[in-house]
Amino acid sequence: MFIGITGYNHESSAALVNNNGVLIDYCKEEYLSRIKGDKSFPKRSLERIIKVNNLDIKKIKSIAFYERPMSAFLFPLKTAASYLPDSLPFMSHQLRNFNKSSINCFSDVADLLPGLEKKLIYLDHHLSHTLTALPYSDETQNLCSVVVDGFGDRNTTSISYVSNPLEIKELWDCKYPSSLGLYYSTITDFLGFQINEGEYKVMGLSSFGNENSDLAKKTSNLIWFDKDTNSLKQEMSFFKYHLSPTDSFSDELIELLGEPRNPFKKLLPQDKDFQKYADIAKGAQIATEKILCEIFSYAHQLTGCNKFLFSGGVALNSASLRKIANLRFIEKLIVPPSPGDAGSSIGSAYYAYLKDSKTSIQNFKVPSLFPCKSSNDDLFSLSSKILSIHCEKLTNSIDESVELISNLISNGEIIGIVINNAETGPRALGNRSLICDGQNTDSVNILNTVIKNRSPFRPTAPLMKMDVAKRYYKIQKELIDSYYSMGATCLTKENTGAIDFPTTHVDGTARIQILKDNSFYEKLFLELEKNKVLILANSSLNLSGDPTCYDLIDGLLVCARNPLKYLLTDYGLLKYNKK
Repeated sequence: MFIGITGYNHESSAALVNNNGVLIDYCKEEYLSRIKGDKSFPKRSLERIIKVNNLDIKKIKSIAFYERPMSAFLFPLKTAASYLPDSLPFMSHQLRNFNKSSINCFSDVADLLPGLEKKLIYLDHHLSHTLTALPYSDETQNLCSVVVDGFGDRNTTSISYVSNPLEIKELWDCKYPSSLGLYYSTITDFLGFQINEGEYKVMGLSSFGNENSDLAKKTSNLIWFDKDTNSLKQEMSFFKYHLSPTDSFSDELIELLGEPRNPFKKLLPQDKDFQKYADIAKGAQIATEKILCEIFSYAHQLTGCNKFLFSGGVALNSASLRKIANLRFIEKLIVPPSPGDAGSSIGSAYYAYLKDSKTSIQNFKVPSLFPCKSSNDDLFSLSSKILSIHCEKLTNSIDESVELISNLISNGEIIGIVINNAETGPRALGNRSLICDGQNTDSVNILNTVIKNRSPFRPTAPLMKMDVAKRYYKIQKELIDSYYSMGATCLTKENTGAIDFPTTHVDGTARIQILKDNSFYEKLFLELEKNKVLILANSSLNLSGDPTCYDLIDGLLVCARNPLKYLLTDYGLLKYNKK
């Protein structure tokens, strides 16, 4: 067995790959700690994986960490030194927090799993991203990998050629502090949203912006890809993330764009400054899409490849994927369901697997979208008292619940889902979801505003079968795999009525999910079709600000804290008593 881990900088996680190259378990630390974006050493995740899979740690062949700790610690310091004295606050903070950095990975592994620290190996951060994406491709040879994120080890962007899983060569990189990911995060911060959490909101907000506005142009001109030198350039005087531990933007950016948004005030379309902030978001999105297309064009020039892997946190920008796929040379674009740091434990586990002398690349298997095992049996026993007091059990199994759920949805009800294994990435793919009729405006609005408290400029994703998707949306064959994991947006078809669906964004796009490998939803859609329901609205099962639910207790807590009445579990459909 081979373990991969991430932590200390962004969302931490652990993954397990077996001797046959199969991803058999994965867990984000936030699932268990219930701390959104938990970046601590993944102690709980490792303990859960070892327990659920009944592992003997002596038989674990190696454990791989997703970056090189010393490089990740020293490179930002070296960079900051060239900006002294302005960077003194950043350098002081880094040195004071030495003991909280990934340099502690060795000792943390030793404390939790004594003896396993001797089997600990490290890999380049961007290689962990590449190896996270690679297993999700049905082809593993002669590919180009593009990685774009905030910062990892030393790189913020890289291009690599994948001869095969054992031969991956980096051909080009962009070094910190120039960073498309950190640029977008800075604009996220300026717009009053939380860095590493609010980038989705910026992407949604951008659709309301005017690309020809002065603010959009000013924002987009802060960063660019220089085709003469094939390098990423950035106006660093407007940014402070390389100088300060707390501030991402400078006074110069405020002078350029005006006052930043108050993060404690909800942004609504009727606000007098809404258009201003939408235009800034538009500028950031324009810059991101333009630069990504130019990087992919350069990658094609370097490698001659037509099939690409795309990973790193910026690959979560689903609107950009549609633009990249439009490039004439793109035949296929593979984006893993968890392309950011949270998913890099998967790539790290595969690195450990590939480093093993007995490894055969013929065994490389496409992972399931639902590898995250939970121990609901134990939790069911623990929560039996809660269930007996607060819940009515309407059915005794998932299969027995299908017809009833279909009828409830057809009557406008919203259903919480916590069944089987959890999804790999940050997007709810059905097993940890809130679902309702995707063409019922009232139901979708209640899901968004009453239950999720989502920003009004963030639409809910529609879930459907392939034939329905082809009927209503302009499917791009290059992105077909991303549609299965809700990773890319697509345009609605004219004269189909899809433009008016409550899951369609103001720009005429939707972040669709096409059903794949989920027997419950296959059965559910057969019943829903009898009631003329073809599309489900699908959002993650959680409350605003909380991690997605991981197990039964999490699902019950969601019911207890909002008006959600129905929860499908492995033990049947529950109705929560709101009295």
